[in-house]
Amino acid sequence: MNYKISYLLKTPREISLEKAAEIIEVNTSEAIKQLTPFAEYVDDTHIRIKKFRAIDWAEKFLDITRFEAVYTEQERRDLLYLMVYSTATSVSVFHFQDFLQVSKGTVLSDIKKIRNELEVEDCQLSYTRKTGFRLLGSEAILRREAKNRTARLMQSLAGRFGLTYLTATLSIDYYAKVRDLLDKTISLSDLRFAPNRMDELAYYLSLTTIRIGKTSMELVKDAELLASLAVTDISRQVLTGLGYSEHQNSEIIFFSLCLASIVEGDVQEPALDFLLECSSEVIHRMEFLMAVEFASFRELLMNVFYHLVPAYFRISYSFYLPNVMIDQIKHQYASIYEMTRKALLPLERRIGKSIPEEEIGFFTILFGGEIRKADAEERNRKIRAVSVCPSGISSSLILKSELQQLFPMIFFTETNSADRLHEVDETSYDIIFSTVPLTLTDKKKSLYVLHPIMTDLEKNQLINQVQRDWLIPGFSMPSAQELLSALLPYIELKEGVDEEKLYQVLNRKMNKLLEKKEDQRPMLSELLTEEMIQLSDQPKNWQEAITFAAQPLLSLVALMYVLQRYEFLLYQLDKSAIFHMDVFVH
Repeated sequence: MNYKISYLLKTPREISLEKAAEIIEVNTSEAIKQLTPFAEYVDDTHIRIKKFRAIDWAEKFLDITRFEAVYTEQERRDLLYLMVYSTATSVSVFHFQDFLQVSKGTVLSDIKKIRNELEVEDCQLSYTRKTGFRLLGSEAILRREAKNRTARLMQSLAGRFGLTYLTATLSIDYYAKVRDLLDKTISLSDLRFAPNRMDELAYYLSLTTIRIGKTSMELVKDAELLASLAVTDISRQVLTGLGYSEHQNSEIIFFSLCLASIVEGDVQEPALDFLLECSSEVIHRMEFLMAVEFASFRELLMNVFYHLVPAYFRISYSFYLPNVMIDQIKHQYASIYEMTRKALLPLERRIGKSIPEEEIGFFTILFGGEIRKADAEERNRKIRAVSVCPSGISSSLILKSELQQLFPMIFFTETNSADRLHEVDETSYDIIFSTVPLTLTDKKKSLYVLHPIMTDLEKNQLINQVQRDWLIPGFSMPSAQELLSALLPYIELKEGVDEEKLYQVLNRKMNKLLEKKEDQRPMLSELLTEEMIQLSDQPKNWQEAITFAAQPLLSLVALMYVLQRYEFLLYQLDKSAIFHMDVFVH
């Protein structure tokens, strides 16, 4: 639903449809459609908006009732914290019960757990009869807690309902004002922000405004770095737009930090060069660990940098980044996840703290996609061929034209006479088509000797031979059904043999041929699992390096040998037992 509708709910009144459409930024017909559920009446030119409470707006906005919004224990604690965080008025247990629709005992239990959570951060949730509940401690930590709890609540419909309801109790249109201010300010900059994080930021800022300028905010450790970034200008403009003309520098810096945690890295920011260098280190380390070389290094460097910049600020300040796919990533891409974790060591060292698994998961997706892309490019690489004819280039061109019709999926690099083949770079072709026998120095190349003018039978035999050897993508054999349909008009079936039986025989035979030729060998990335990789900081010559790298394989072979010997001994003991049993019986 259009969040801008809340502007019209702020002061219910009669308003022209033209003006209402302008406020919610849609055309008149769409305005009638969107506003009818909120209207006391509507005619051709005007609409009168009904009075809506905060809870009514939350239900309409998310299309669920407060009774359908069932909070988990964690969500209750997060909302309870944010209720205290976002208000300047006295908050009591009764207010918690009314908002969360739970018993007093449940609220008291949640309060106790929140206090335990805050105690770890040297913060407190205090209570006095006069002031109600209050949060005490470092303002930066309390703000971080609020941002992380907002991020968690954004992951469920019930959580988003709670956030919408809570912000609407402060002012029914406050979220809309903050969201529009953020969007407008950011649109005037050249920076790119993660779109799915803007909602979270708008809710967080809506709940935080009551504290800006009224609580003492300390400067964060990266204040100088943040002050040099473009996000600081956006931070200043947003806070000014909210009416804080005399805000502290520490407030600007902290909101800059919030923005930096969701912005894509910008290579034009000289202050971030150290993270560009770190991105390069991470990629080279990943190449080393996975034994691959990424073809589009610069493109990958930019992609890693774009993600690494906000990750640096999130991890440094313990900002939570939800990753609902983390369990799936760790299960399905376990090896890549583990290698990514090790590749991120340069970032971990720069920050001085371990990297959360959610962050590793996003880098895993990034590198996993690049590895799969490299594998796909290798599989789909167009096969290259050269045609050779002893009669010279003219006859070779005729042969090439004939071959191109037979193999449109093969790229023919050059045409040459036999005596000039040695001048062609061997890396530029995979196949040689020649009308005379040749001696190949590279056994990986394929040579097909053919007649300058081929019969239809020879063409068919050549096609089948090339396909058997190379399994050319896009070149498929006819199906068993197609073969059967082509043969039936010319054959007579023996007694007891019907079309179904003949189809089954053909299908089975063709499947066996395909199974024999299909390359079932695993990819290198599948073989290079964590337990098969040896890491060493000690310099070694090539003999020592091979010996060291082969240790996991030797251990595996030794284990297989032990198992085979064990099975053999069991077999011998089994035979001996049978022999003794026979003797005993006789």
